[in-house]
Amino acid sequence: MENKIVKTKKSRVAVTSTSKETKKIISEEDIRNRAFEIFQDNDNPSSNELDNWYYAERELNGYYK
Repeated sequence: MENKIVKTKKSRVAVTSTSKETKKIISEEDIRNRAFEIFQDNDNPSSNELDNWYYAERELNGYYK
């Protein structure tokens, strides 16, 4: 009975660490480049650069799937 509890506990730890390892890390440079692409594609010359930054950040993190 003890061995079964230990195995379950270890498997939970393994699953937790695996999901953290597979998460893609988005760099500030990636966000900056994407925000600039959004700026270039935008026809509105008064677009807000902070809005572009936040949109790029959310997009790269998979919010808009």
